[in-house]
Amino acid sequence: MTTGGPLAEVDVAVAHWHVRSWGGAEYLVTRLAEALGADTVHTLGAPDPDEPNPYGDVAFRDVTPTLSYPWGRRLQRRAGRVFEYAQWEDLDLRDLGDPDVLVTSGATTRAVITPDDTLHCNYCHSPPRWYYDLYHDRKNSIAGTLARPLVRYLRTRDMTVDPRVDHYFANSPVIERRLWKYYKRESEVLYPPVDLSSYRNDGDDGYYLHLGRLDGEKGVVEVLDAFTDTDYRLVLAGGEGDAAGTACERIDRAHNVDYRGFVDEREKYDLLANCRAVVFNGRNEDFGIVPIEANASGKPVLARAEGFPAVFVDDGENGLTHDGTADGIRDAVERFERDGVDDDDPTARAEPFGLDSFADQLTESIADRYRELMAYVE
Repeated sequence: MTTGGPLAEVDVAVAHWHVRSWGGAEYLVTRLAEALGADTVHTLGAPDPDEPNPYGDVAFRDVTPTLSYPWGRRLQRRAGRVFEYAQWEDLDLRDLGDPDVLVTSGATTRAVITPDDTLHCNYCHSPPRWYYDLYHDRKNSIAGTLARPLVRYLRTRDMTVDPRVDHYFANSPVIERRLWKYYKRESEVLYPPVDLSSYRNDGDDGYYLHLGRLDGEKGVVEVLDAFTDTDYRLVLAGGEGDAAGTACERIDRAHNVDYRGFVDEREKYDLLANCRAVVFNGRNEDFGIVPIEANASGKPVLARAEGFPAVFVDDGENGLTHDGTADGIRDAVERFERDGVDDDDPTARAEPFGLDSFADQLTESIADRYRELMAYVE
């Protein structure tokens, strides 16, 4: 689709690897498509869950019907990521309208083979973590040990497709460093956008809020353990993930925990507006939009002292940091109850992450890269 501004008369297509649940990556690619004037995001497989996009009017469209033997491709996808690189590799970009620029989101979409006069930019949330920085974290499980030969193959496959990307956007300095560490690629930091006008502060209803899927990487079990046998109220909002079984057992036993499941944007803003503080426990998060959302709502965040949240949160100012353990989180809660934080209104901390800044940097950067490519091709 042709967009305006610095990309006027340039045809741009957007692709995202898959939608298995609505979360931060889907929010990001929706905002990215909107900034580029695209009304469609091409993805592998129909969104699952099949609810409409909760983040905007951008549609997600399955590319499988354009591939040869689509029925076989659907069967292959049951194996997860194993066949994703190959399926994106088999996508003929001419079936998407033969765009001048392809912007991809996710690791496996990087496998798309583009014509030599097409600019391919990738928005990188992280190199696949189980291939690289978290490779050793599952070595003590039977499943993790048995999967190691497959992970080694997928790591090789991942590195093979890397040269097909002309330019990387990294969602934080943490990912900028990982891209250099594992791919030896330069990248441009482009923070995910936050619609600052949507957030508000309606006061303190006395509960702590956790936003995010019930995933091990989100450290949700430790959050639940931290609030066990305390009088502090905890509200969780987010879809079920790989730690849902363990987490739900704890939720069912707790008298002070309210699990809302996946919530739409309106309810999320309401929860943020009325909470006492936000608890965030993502493991070495590359970006983590939740701490930004907390401050945008005028609320402090109790964040794990790893990854980008450790850069964003000044301990004692716009929030507190903890070590990610149940004891550490509980200590942070008690410290907050006792001492509070110095910044009574941390909304200014979120201003650099606004939608306008994101859209301006994205479009101007792609326009510059496209001009460079055209000068070289011509």
